Amino acid sequence: MRVFAIPILRNKWAYYCQTTIPVNSRLTQAVDWSSKKWEQLGEAEPTTWKRKLYDRGNNLMNQLDYQEWFLKNVPTKEAIEYNPEKVRVYHASCLDSLDIEKDLQLLLKEREPYHKKYLYYSAYWVPIASTFAIVPIIPNIPLAYNLFRLYSHYKAYKGAQHLKSISLDYAASPELDKLLEGQSYVTADEVTLPLEVEKRFAESSKPNIQEVLNQDIPGVIDLEKIMAISRHNESPGMEVELRRARYQILAQIAKQRFSQQQQK
Repeated sequence: MRVFAIPILRNKWAYYCQTTIPVNSRLTQAVDWSSKKWEQLGEAEPTTWKRKLYDRGNNLMNQLDYQEWFLKNVPTKEAIEYNPEKVRVYHASCLDSLDIEKDLQLLLKEREPYHKKYLYYSAYWVPIASTFAIVPIIPNIPLAYNLFRLYSHYKAYKGAQHLKSISLDYAASPELDKLLEGQSYVTADEVTLPLEVEKRFAESSKPNIQEVLNQDIPGVIDLEKIMAISRHNESPGMEVELRRARYQILAQIAKQRFSQQQQK
């Protein structure tokens, strides 16, 4: 198991946990089964309710905080046979080990009680959501969503708990530096967002800016760099997580910047 800290901007980065530790818990098997069933919905025709449900569900999952997705990727202590005594946190040399250590420890300190709290909230809603079944052929969407959030909070909580219990060793990675060669970075305050983003905020308080931000922006990690890092580490999931983190970080900057302009 190892953790990566990938710079999105000069002062913003995203974590990703990669593990080859076999996980064979019944919960994991059940989730794998449900994931396969979910992906089958994506194979339906675009005009069917199954495909529309799949598309909307994926859009909803992409809105979940990228830090939560990171913690969900950390295997739980109970699910693995041998727990590592030390986990290496690799980062690019443009980031400082002390800054990453401080940020990650704060993240774990805040997220462990947060996900524990909402784990219980989701559990309370499951019995209520189970009464929403209308007809057998239509899935119980409220129940499915609450079960998903229950599992998500559980995994994030246990992931934070696991990382807090082991020793983390922070080190710059020459491999990451090579993969990021030629990449320039600016801070969150310095980044210049596409003009289309400001235009859409002027037209709506909740604009759709995902496709606008999913392009290369000067001073922000390039999408090709994300792909190269993921392929080098043989982890397709890494590309998905880093692209999601990149978008959410930029979207948050845009919201803070242009929402303030609307209030003036």
